[in-house]
Amino acid sequence: MAELRVEGVDVVVHLDRFEALAALRREVRAPVACLRMVHVEESPFSGLSRFRLPGLWWPGALIVGSSRRQGRREFAVVRAGRAAVVLEAEGARWDRIAVSLPDAVGVAAELAGLLLSRRPGNPGRRGAFPASQD
Repeated sequence: MAELRVEGVDVVVHLDRFEALAALRREVRAPVACLRMVHVEESPFSGLSRFRLPGLWWPGALIVGSSRRQGRREFAVVRAGRAAVVLEAEGARWDRIAVSLPDAVGVAAELAGLLLSRRPGNPGRRGAFPASQD
C-alpha cells in the first residue's frame, strides 16, 4: 500500500507496484509550502470522485488514481475500512490528495504539526511516516 513521506520541501506519496500500474505513476508530490490543510477522513469514499483517469475504482473496495472535478485536480489511493489522510493544497499540481494509512490520525497530526511550525525559509523537514501494512 502507499506510503507518505516528507522529503525535503515536498510531501511525497510513494505507490506500490499495483497502485503505480493502476495510476500510471510511481509517486505524487506536493510542496509543503502549498499545503493549506491536513485532515483525516474515516470514510474517504464519500468525498471522492469515482471517475479516475488514469486509475481504478472498485465499488466499495478501492479508489486509485487521478481525477478532475469542478476544475480541481485530485489524487487518491484509498481502501475500504481504512481512514485516509487528506491533504488540501493551493498552487500545487494537485489540489487534493487522499491516502489510506494504518495510522492516519498519527500521520495527520505529524503533518499538521509540520504545517503549524513552518515559517519563511523553513518549509519542512525530512522524515518518513509508517508504511501501510496489509
